[in-house]
Amino acid sequence: MMRPEVERAIREYLGGLLRILGESPGVEVTLEEEGGAILVDLRGFETFSGQDRELLRALGYLLELSLKRQLRLRESLRVHLDVNGYRRQRREELRRMALKLAEEVKRERKRIRLNPMEPWERKAIHEALSEFSGVRTYSEGRGPERRVIIEPTLSLSREQG
Repeated sequence: MMRPEVERAIREYLGGLLRILGESPGVEVTLEEEGGAILVDLRGFETFSGQDRELLRALGYLLELSLKRQLRLRESLRVHLDVNGYRRQRREELRRMALKLAEEVKRERKRIRLNPMEPWERKAIHEALSEFSGVRTYSEGRGPERRVIIEPTLSLSREQG
């Protein structure tokens, strides 16, 4: 459960930011907890989209710093900004893609290297395939070049026979 003072501080900070950006007061701020982080979804926001990753990451970082200072927090706080549900849509798209690729890996018995992804996108792939028999996933690479690998498991040959 999110502490009320954290929620209030987020809404105040974003309200000021939205005024500076000239956004309409109709922008809805939705807050939810997501894996130890706070997901802030700006609905009705038109200045930029959920695909503006670097800008959203930078604004989220500034929001984290502001919250830590304003609320005198000792623990780390992670905030992810989203616009118009982009993350949720992208996560579902990644899940469908992962399942399709896992079927291909099982059928062809060849590993697939995905394009580099954001950490939360890689996590969505790993979670989507965590219960999928016959394949395993892992990440390789560093920084912005980190990617997910989907490969057949050794037990697959025993399963088929």
